[in-house]
Amino acid sequence: MHRLVIQTEAMLYEFRKRIPTDCKTAKSIDRNDSWDRVATFAKDDGFLELAEQLEKLKFQLLAQTH
Repeated sequence: MHRLVIQTEAMLYEFRKRIPTDCKTAKSIDRNDSWDRVATFAKDDGFLELAEQLEKLKFQLLAQTH
């Protein structure tokens, strides 16, 4: 479980470095919002792959904890 969280946070950190500072997704990542919230902003900003990946990872994490 911890590995999945660490890997996801690292992926978000790397993604954040490649996107414009003023987009909603960047601001959401900077605030350390939940993965759901980041995914919502990612969809709005057109980062559909990121949004889908975060949703998939969320379900993987839920499966590991239940």
